[in-house]
Amino acid sequence: MAGLVITLSGVTKTFGPLRAVDDVDLHVPAGSVQGIIGFSGAGKSTLVRMINLLERPDSGSVTVDGVELTGLSDDELRRQRTRIGMIFQHFHLLNNLTAAQNVELALRVAGVPRDERARRVAESLAVVDLTGKADAYPAKLSGGQKQRVAIARALANSPTVLLCDEPTSAVDPRTTITVLRYLREVNQRLGITIVLVTHEMNVVRAIADDVAVMEEGKIVEHLRLDGTPLRPRTEIARFLLDDRLRLDEDEPEERRAG
Repeated sequence: MAGLVITLSGVTKTFGPLRAVDDVDLHVPAGSVQGIIGFSGAGKSTLVRMINLLERPDSGSVTVDGVELTGLSDDELRRQRTRIGMIFQHFHLLNNLTAAQNVELALRVAGVPRDERARRVAESLAVVDLTGKADAYPAKLSGGQKQRVAIARALANSPTVLLCDEPTSAVDPRTTITVLRYLREVNQRLGITIVLVTHEMNVVRAIADDVAVMEEGKIVEHLRLDGTPLRPRTEIARFLLDDRLRLDEDEPEERRAG
């Protein structure tokens, strides 16, 4: 894991009066899995989308694999983005294309020759154990299989970085485990650096090396997930670590008594 593959320095992003990301620094070592966690509106999805400049920061710099992205031309940025895969919460598959054709689409956009496209599609589907579903349309796939097609599509261009924006939020708990196992394999077997955004602490606990806790556009704490006891400093981190449900926590005393 020597060296840094991703460095965000002082990045800020505003939408009108809202400061979605506020002067954030983030350093992700090569080959690691970085979790980003927080409640809805904390700025975590905006932050991860700035890594490939789907959201361009108002200020600050973004460096991936030693290349400072914010200074690139549009053509240079498109070429650099082929090294940064991304998967989303809702799969973003085209319903009129088969699984193989959905994976191939990213390669066609990148200008990869046909023979090379066929090889990479087959390899990418094999990584997620979907070779037998290559000719299936999304309507015939389960939610977990759709997300695995999305992972294969993201892997097709042989990225060094894989950005995952809430990749398990649209699937059930059992499917979540399956998706995380494939992401872990991608990280460990292929050495791909992963940045994983979620609001579920059990997801980052299962796969991440480090978790950045976000609140109101800032990273307020980092927690190392190396097996040592977690001792969060901030209230938000303590709340996120405690995934038990307490329905009566804020109830008035008279209602609890009645």
